[in-house]
Amino acid sequence: NEICFGPHPAILEFESKLTKLFHEFIVSRLPEAVLGACVSPLTANAPTHGDSFHYHIDADPLQVPASPWSDVFGVYPNRSRGKPRFV
Repeated sequence: NEICFGPHPAILEFESKLTKLFHEFIVSRLPEAVLGACVSPLTANAPTHGDSFHYHIDADPLQVPASPWSDVFGVYPNRSRGKPRFV
């Protein structure tokens, strides 16, 4: 919980780098209202030798459950003009 919800130095550095890379966007963590309290606002994949990976969707604004987030923004294809983008 500390790394996901507190001001952890490594996460702040990562968010800073994303902000510089995507300066025309507002970079933020997913609020709990998007996917619910049981889903972490941060996700990381750390592949190691021998692991097998397949294409999958981690988060998609078209598939968010009914929530305060979807009440405000609706459900929409990612990268829709004027809507928050999931990265």
